[in-house]
Amino acid sequence: MAQSGQIEQQKILRVFKLINLLQGTIGKPVHRLAELLETDERTIYRYFKLLEALGFVVVKEFSKYKIQERPEYLPGTSTYSTFSSEENQWLKGLIESQGKGNLLKDSILQKLQLKSEVKQGSEHLFKAHLGRQVDLIGQAMTLKRRVWLKEYYSLSSDTVSDRLVEPVGFGSDYEHIHAFEVESKSMKMFKIERIGEVVISSEPWQFESKHELPAQALFGFTGKGKYPVKLKLSKKAFQLMQEEHPNARPFMQIKNRNHYYFQGEIPHLPGLARFILGLPGEVKVEEGEEMKAYLKEQLEKGSY
Repeated sequence: MAQSGQIEQQKILRVFKLINLLQGTIGKPVHRLAELLETDERTIYRYFKLLEALGFVVVKEFSKYKIQERPEYLPGTSTYSTFSSEENQWLKGLIESQGKGNLLKDSILQKLQLKSEVKQGSEHLFKAHLGRQVDLIGQAMTLKRRVWLKEYYSLSSDTVSDRLVEPVGFGSDYEHIHAFEVESKSMKMFKIERIGEVVISSEPWQFESKHELPAQALFGFTGKGKYPVKLKLSKKAFQLMQEEHPNARPFMQIKNRNHYYFQGEIPHLPGLARFILGLPGEVKVEEGEEMKAYLKEQLEKGSY
């Protein structure tokens, strides 16, 4: 009995893994899915039918399969996709108001709950998986360690391989990273959702002098200027900086649980200066002579 239960758990876990693999914008061929899930192609096709019965739409594009996102209502038709959580609650209440002992009622309720929980659970798992990848890459940046991007899918070559890289920074949307690839000796951009697994290596960076990020807007400015700054932030300032300037997150850190810092090089002074001046008493400039001089100049302009 225990062994039977364990087998069922493995099947359920495999289905959730399959949903995660199919969630990205880039599909995967059946043979690759079978390899990743350690099963055969016939089983993958059976799982496709199971997913479709649960309300997912599995589509094939260029010999690759993925789950297609659908709107709640398809214009011009009377077809609806899987119900939202609010719709599920309303339908559940409506059906539960019917008499007891109705087998049809019980069957519909069970299907509604199953569709809702499986879909929401799979989305949470997929988002948690990507969040975990981001956390590990961020740790590697802080430690200045190399990472292995396991089973990375390359769209251009249509291949899956392990890449050893030195991560340098995140894109503004946190959907990709900029990293120095050791094998090609060049900076490249990697899509996070195409990474199978992130493994932090024990090897430190060895090519830091070649780490170059593309020009990005930091505090509203781009450019080649390099003004080193170290700020000590209040909790409020730390939170606001994360929300208003997401590109600054790779340069932010928390020490001893309640000490908040920003430390990095900025391309121009005015953007960050406006942030500091807008939060009097919440930000202390610990390092950065250029920034201190610029702030003093701005404060003198505002004095009467």
